[in-house]
Amino acid sequence: MKQFWDPGISRTILFVLGVFTFVVACYQTLASGSMDGLYDNYWLFMLSFGLIIWLRYLRQRDKIAAAEAEAARKATEAASKKAAKKGRR
Repeated sequence: MKQFWDPGISRTILFVLGVFTFVVACYQTLASGSMDGLYDNYWLFMLSFGLIIWLRYLRQRDKIAAAEAEAARKATEAASKKAAKKGRR
């Protein structure tokens, strides 16, 4: 089944949302001009932090999957070389 969009787009959207919520939280905090602004916008900072952590998790998961695929490819390649060498004798 064909995917609706490329996984890279969802990662880009995740990054943009994380940065956007951080910028909005900073602006709202500075606009209030007191510590109450920081307390009131804490949830925005945490949402931004959570989105960036989720993005890092997805990138790490892709990196591990790529490394496992590469290791499997090398193992298959080595096995086929051994079989070809064994067949020549």
